[in-house]
Amino acid sequence: MKKNFWLDVILFVSGIICIVTGIMLDFHLIEGGHEGRKIYRLIHTYSGYVMTVGILIHLAWHMDWIKGATKKIFRR
Repeated sequence: MKKNFWLDVILFVSGIICIVTGIMLDFHLIEGGHEGRKIYRLIHTYSGYVMTVGILIHLAWHMDWIKGATKKIFRR
C-alpha cells in the first residue's frame, strides 16, 4: 500500500506540473523571451517523462487486476 501511495503522489505532482507548464506555454504566459520558454519547455518535457514512467510502473504493479477485470468484462 505504501508504494502505491508514493507512486500516486509522484504521478499527481508530475501531472500537475505538466498541465500547468503546458497551459503556460500554450497561452504564452511566460516572460523572459526564448530563454524563459526554454526552461518551462524542459520542465514540461521531463515532468511528462516522469509521469509516463510512473504510469508504466503503475500498470505493471496492477497487471493482475487488469487481467482479472478484462476477463470479467468479456465473459458477459
